[in-house]
Amino acid sequence: MKSKLMMTAAVAVVMGLGLASCAGENAKLAGELAGTWKGETVSMKKETKDKTDKDGKRGRREEGQMSCTPTFTFVRTDGTNGGTVDISADYTLTRGVESAAVAVPVSATVNGTITASGTWMAEDGDEVRLTLDPTKTVVDVDTASMTLNYAQVTDAPRDSLASIRNNVALNIADVVKPMLAAKVQKMRKLDDVKITGNTMTLEAGHNKVSFTKQ
Repeated sequence: MKSKLMMTAAVAVVMGLGLASCAGENAKLAGELAGTWKGETVSMKKETKDKTDKDGKRGRREEGQMSCTPTFTFVRTDGTNGGTVDISADYTLTRGVESAAVAVPVSATVNGTITASGTWMAEDGDEVRLTLDPTKTVVDVDTASMTLNYAQVTDAPRDSLASIRNNVALNIADVVKPMLAAKVQKMRKLDDVKITGNTMTLEAGHNKVSFTKQ
């Protein structure tokens, strides 16, 4: 019985030391994280399954790609290892466009901004848990910046190309806004956060990003 009590006490001490160490690491991360961090421009690609072709085969194609330049502002709540966060990002999105007017593939490229707000909490010494408020996520689309890109030279009439551009410009915001808002809401955690001086690296949504403190 005495041996069991000693073993139980030893385990409790080890667990207590581990919890204290983790709490200390979380406090250190929270302290270093507070402030505004501007990220580098990151390119992200998304792939999706194609429909079954005439030979019954299924493949994968690139649905679109986006480059994004994010900025995070972390405000720490006194006495905690978390607080509030504001996120802003400039983006450039390229997405395929379906059209019967021309026989060659067409894609549209558009610029815009994203802003979001919520709360954060340092966890496990190198992770940051995010809880973003969907009512505070705003996606703006600069339709005037939109350009069309063709996979190859086309001899389609100019009026048909102009018609495609006008139709896409009218509808692209309705497609882009909910798509990017949903992407933002999926961002629930920042992994492998490392801070050295005014430089921070982390992984967000399988993308590694470097930041500089402002």
